[in-house]
Amino acid sequence: MLSLTHLLLLTTYLLSAALSTSTTHLHLTALISHPETGHPQFECWRLDQPFTTYPTVGKAIQGLADVSNLSYVVLPPRSSEGVHNAPHPMYIIPFFVLLSGLAHVTLPPNADYDYADNDTTANELWIMEGVNGLMIAADTWGPGHVTDYPSDKETVALQIPLWEGRMPGHEVVARGVCGVEEREGGFWDGDGSRVVVQGGS
Repeated sequence: MLSLTHLLLLTTYLLSAALSTSTTHLHLTALISHPETGHPQFECWRLDQPFTTYPTVGKAIQGLADVSNLSYVVLPPRSSEGVHNAPHPMYIIPFFVLLSGLAHVTLPPNADYDYADNDTTANELWIMEGVNGLMIAADTWGPGHVTDYPSDKETVALQIPLWEGRMPGHEVVARGVCGVEEREGGFWDGDGSRVVVQGGS
């Protein structure tokens, strides 16, 4: 088993956040299958495990999740994976960590979802290097989703399956993708106020 502590340290530069001294938690977008219909949907999660002070500088989440593997994936420019589900042999649910490039995830129309006017956060997610490069892909059944890589350069990512599909502890804070308030840097103070972010989106 690999520890996600090393992964989070590796990808700290993606978050570009100024952290406060109070308790902070990571917010990330999760793609799940609706438990009854299987239709894919986005949720914004606040992970239970808080950041702690790292022994040298910065912060880390110790013991965020147990993982079983790590794949380094290089995707060609202007390519598409088409309609697919998250990998699911033995319910493998991966963290997706974008290292460089651009990914655009879209969901098929869902008649059961009450979309607000012009609400694109319900059916699409842009994953950009240096901004919001971490998500959980857990739509292991149902109609699936489409992932395009529209950049003019290769997109490089890590896929890290959770051990036996065990999700990290979390709270669903919103339907749809994490908005700017949640997404910028991905960190919040313990009292719920947003930490100031340097160079957010």
